Amino acid sequence: MLDDPIMQLFELAKAQEAAEDRMAAEWAAAIGDNGGPPLDDLFGLGAPWMEHADEAELARLAKLAPRIMRRQKILSETIAERTKIMNRCIRRMRRARGQN
Repeated sequence: MLDDPIMQLFELAKAQEAAEDRMAAEWAAAIGDNGGPPLDDLFGLGAPWMEHADEAELARLAKLAPRIMRRQKILSETIAERTKIMNRCIRRMRRARGQN
């Protein structure tokens, strides 16, 4: 069954995913929980520069990453609300012109 190249690729992908999950669990244990939202990507976990971060920098990154995620979410919600208002106004403008 493992002679099938597709199955070999599947097993390799599963092994790589398991290794990434283990690495994420190790980083999460080292950093701890600061009460923020769960991190999808531990602030560039796979980035080459992460190998050179010391404990103080990791602690600071653990605080900054959720803050950045919260601000991005707030900004995207604000932009979505602006887009809804804009679309309503455009529809009103077209109705007023008789372009419906």
